[in-house]
Amino acid sequence: MTFEEIEAIVRRLDGRGIAAADIRVGAARLKLRFAAEEASEPTPAEPPPPLAAAPSPGRFRPMHPLENASRFAEGDRVEKGDVIAFVEANGLLLPVVATADLTLGRVLVSDGDAVGWGAPLYGTR
Repeated sequence: MTFEEIEAIVRRLDGRGIAAADIRVGAARLKLRFAAEEASEPTPAEPPPPLAAAPSPGRFRPMHPLENASRFAEGDRVEKGDVIAFVEANGLLLPVVATADLTLGRVLVSDGDAVGWGAPLYGTR
């Protein structure tokens, strides 16, 4: 089977509601799957993003140095976009931002702990 023959077969079958085809010509075998079948197959679920992840390697800071207390505590409701804490990196305080509306779980690291980029900092409830 030549490439041109395969191309002609695909053109004739595409868009006709055919999900798959198994074609044999002599010793050659051609298996085709079209987008209609792929869309109906279940896709593996992606794990949800952590509620709050470190935006950079650095040191975890649950509160801003000019504030007297942490912004949120375990059990508090946070909204997507809330600044929950900070990561201190090269003298800068980078905000740790909530990625979804959720109830804040326990803090997974302590004040001053070294964290890597993308490290989860809080659990969820």
